[in-house]
Amino acid sequence: MCVSAAVLLVLAQGCLMPQSVDPANTRPHTIPRVDLTNLPDYLLQPIIPLDPQGPADVNPPCHCRLELGFLQIIADDPTVDVQVRIFVDYDLNVTRTQSPLTSPTLAGSFDSSKTTRPLELPIFDSSNLGGGGVHVVELVIGEAAGFAGDIVFPPHRAMLPSFESSTFKFVVQVAHDANRQSCGDSPPPPSPAQKRTCP
Repeated sequence: MCVSAAVLLVLAQGCLMPQSVDPANTRPHTIPRVDLTNLPDYLLQPIIPLDPQGPADVNPPCHCRLELGFLQIIADDPTVDVQVRIFVDYDLNVTRTQSPLTSPTLAGSFDSSKTTRPLELPIFDSSNLGGGGVHVVELVIGEAAGFAGDIVFPPHRAMLPSFESSTFKFVVQVAHDANRQSCGDSPPPPSPAQKRTCP
């Protein structure tokens, strides 16, 4: 049987070329993390002391708080949005501790190749830490799109499949030093991050 060249040409143009079935985006998701090489000295201490108020701070009503400044967050992909969920004394048995104190989002950018972003930590005082005693502050850092719904276990910090988060913790002890009349007295406060504020 003879097939004309014209028919062969039409059939050849209708043949499909094999296509890849691999996903278009095969890069692994980033795991954002704190840059540990640029931590201030007071975050390297096992416990950061906070003397909230002394007898001389009652009138006028002054108090001391921790102003920890900035951390640098590393995200290998500069285009992704990074969310940092900050918890105080997170406990699976205590529902009120499971909501983050704050959840700042560090926006990604297609106009920059920088892999570090500054995160300003909140100001910590006796009230938002939960009063006197020892408190664990925990930063859970992940791609913003990677956090699962708030009711997924563990609440407010679970990640979707294929996403991972990193954790950074520090410990604060809230207690008045009986040797001080004011939390701002000299010698200098127990931590350079402790600042006295008055209305």
